[in-house]
Amino acid sequence: MSKTLFVRESSGLKREVSALDAIMLNLGNMSAGAALFTGISPYISQGGVIWIAAIIGLILTIPQALMYTLLSYRIPRTGGDYVWISRMLNGPLGVVMAFALMIESTAFFALVAFFFSSAVGSVLCTIGKVDGISSLVSLSSTLQLPVYSYLLGAVLFGVIIALNIFKAKWGYTIVTVSGLVALAGTVIAMGVIAANLGDFTKAITPYLSAESISPPSSYSVAPFSWSATFAILPLLAVFTYPWMQAVPAVAAELKKEKYVAYGIFGPLILTGLLVTVGFLLLYLGGGYALTTYEFTNNGFVYTFWTVAMGLTSNQVLQWIIGIGLLVWEFAILAYGVIVFARYIFAMAFDRVFPEIFTRLNKQGSPVFTHLFDLVLTLGFLVAPIISSSGASALYGAIVIGMIYFLVVSITGIIHGLKEMKALVPIAGFSAGYFIFLTYEAVTNPAFSFVTSSGAVNPITLAFVIGSFVVGGIIYTIAWYTNKNKGIDMSLVYKEIPPD
Repeated sequence: MSKTLFVRESSGLKREVSALDAIMLNLGNMSAGAALFTGISPYISQGGVIWIAAIIGLILTIPQALMYTLLSYRIPRTGGDYVWISRMLNGPLGVVMAFALMIESTAFFALVAFFFSSAVGSVLCTIGKVDGISSLVSLSSTLQLPVYSYLLGAVLFGVIIALNIFKAKWGYTIVTVSGLVALAGTVIAMGVIAANLGDFTKAITPYLSAESISPPSSYSVAPFSWSATFAILPLLAVFTYPWMQAVPAVAAELKKEKYVAYGIFGPLILTGLLVTVGFLLLYLGGGYALTTYEFTNNGFVYTFWTVAMGLTSNQVLQWIIGIGLLVWEFAILAYGVIVFARYIFAMAFDRVFPEIFTRLNKQGSPVFTHLFDLVLTLGFLVAPIISSSGASALYGAIVIGMIYFLVVSITGIIHGLKEMKALVPIAGFSAGYFIFLTYEAVTNPAFSFVTSSGAVNPITLAFVIGSFVVGGIIYTIAWYTNKNKGIDMSLVYKEIPPD
C-alpha cells in the first residue's frame, strides 16, 4: 500500500473543458429557467417586484464572483472551494462542509428530478387547455401522480448518469447542448411576450379564462414596497446567483485558466439578464396590479413560461417554449451529475473516501462516484412520495448552502489577510451577505426550515444537522483508517493536490 499523501501523483482527469462548456455549466448551476417557472413568483409578498430584486441581487453577488475567481486562480483544482477551505482554513472543516453541501445538492437534484413531472404537466396542461385538447390535460394529471413522478425522474437521472459514465466528455456536451437549447427557448418565449406588449391584456384573456384564473372585475393589491422587494432576495439566492461553484469545482479540467472567469461572470450576467428581463416583460405587459395579483394568488399556474405559451395560438411555438422549460430542468440535473462527482472525487483523492471513487474508466469517467450519486439521488427521490414533509425537509436543507458559502467567504478573508489584502473587503462583504441569507433561510417559512407559526420543522432540522454530523463521522473514520496505514491525514491538508 502506498504511503504517499494522495491516492496517486496525478488526478487523471483531462483538460478538455472549453470556455462554452464552462459558461453553460454554471448557467445550469444558477438555474434561471427554474426561477422563471415556480421558483420565486408563487412565494413573493404583495408589494415586492421581482425584476427590481433581481437587479439588486445581481449587484450584491458580484463580490462573491470576484472572490471565487481570485481563489480559483490561486488554487485551480478539482473540488474547488472544498480544496480552498481545507487548505486555507481547516482540513476537517472542509470535509464536513463539502460533504454537507453534496447532501444538500443531491437532495435538491432529487427534488428537481421528482418535480420534472410538474414541469411536463404544466406544459401539457397549458397547451391542452389553450388549444382545447382534453387528452393533454388528462395526461398531465396522470404524469404528476407520485409513482409516475418517481419513475420519470429516476429514468431521466439514470440516463444522464449513463452518458457521463460512458464518456466523461459527454457529460459536458449534454450540459452545453441543453444549456444552449434552454437559452434559445427562453429567448423565444421572451420574444412572444414582447410581441404582445401592445395589447397584452386582451391577448392574455383566453389563457386566463382557460386556466380559470381571471382576476375579478375590481381588485386591489398592496402598493410597491422596498421592504417587500428586498424580501425576495433570499428566494433568488435559492435558485440563482450564489450558485457559481460548478466551474471552480472542475478548474483542473479547463483547457485554459482564464476560462474560470468566463465560467463565473458569463453565467452570472446571463442569469441576471434572463431573470430580470423575463419578469420585467410580465410587469410591462400586465402592469403592476395584474402581475402582482396573479403571482400572489395563482403563482404556480401564472408563470413566465405558461404566459408565453398562452399568448400564442401557434402550436409549434407553444411546444418550442414548453421544451425550453423542460430542457432547463434537464440542464440542472446534467450539471449536477458532473459537479457532485468532482467533489466526491476530490475528497477521495485526499483519502477521505475510499480510493475506488477516484478510479477512472478508459473514457476518463469516475464511474463509482457516479454510481454513488445515482444511489443517493434515487434514495432521496423516495422522500416526496412518502410525504409532503419529506419534500419540505429536502427543500429546507437550502440553509446548508448558505452556511457553506459563508464559510468560503471566511476562507477568503483569512487568505486575504495572509496573502491578498484586496480580497479582504470583497470576501468580507460576501460573508455579511451570506450571514443575512443564512438568517433568512432559517427564519423565512418559504424555505420550510420553520413553519408559518415560526416553529422549527423537526424533520428539516434533523436532516440539516445529520448532514454535518455524518460528514464529521466520515472524516473521523478516514483519519483512524489512514492512521493505521501510517498516513497522517493532517499532512494532506498542508499540500495542494496535484492536477
